[in-house]
Amino acid sequence: MDKKEKVEGLIAFYRLEEWWFSSFTTDEREYIDSRYQPTGAPPRRLTRGIILERGQPAPEFLNGLNTWFRSIKDSVIAERIHSKLTELAKEHPIIKPGYYGGRHFTTYVRDFESLKKSGKFIELENLLLELVKATEAESVLDGMGVAPAYYSELAILYRKQKEYFKEISILERFAKQKHARGVMPAKLLERLGKAKELLANQTTNSG
Repeated sequence: MDKKEKVEGLIAFYRLEEWWFSSFTTDEREYIDSRYQPTGAPPRRLTRGIILERGQPAPEFLNGLNTWFRSIKDSVIAERIHSKLTELAKEHPIIKPGYYGGRHFTTYVRDFESLKKSGKFIELENLLLELVKATEAESVLDGMGVAPAYYSELAILYRKQKEYFKEISILERFAKQKHARGVMPAKLLERLGKAKELLANQTTNSG
């Protein structure tokens, strides 16, 4: 990083200056800065102004930043952001309900999508089960209900493998939890009924 190069905003707040300048070109930094525009936030908050309020952990900030770069053309940028997120979580792991491997369960979307694309289903199942534990632990702590996404991913995985007993098991586990708001809880409970039908048919056909 050039000593003459300076940056403020969230990059400075999270002490990410060296990474910012060493990981991205001038054009990439301009693109990232202009694209990141959370609702209600002032323009260029990523690199301008002094941030005084208390922030979330850096890996969670980077995870939020990454949601602005989901297109295929942004995949290289997104991967660099995710790599830094992973690095920071290893250097400064957080151990409390809602966290796994030093990171909050919400920061693992790229990880499980990568395992899914590469066909590493055993590793995928193990990771998703750990993330289910993490969301349940946080739900017990804050009473807000579990996030349904990881239960859903496991149910989809088991359905594709025709492991209906496992699908029923994870969906029944979900049914016992307090649910966060949204349409997915109802869809998962509906899916549970279908999984039971499939298991019954499988048992009948095998007999």
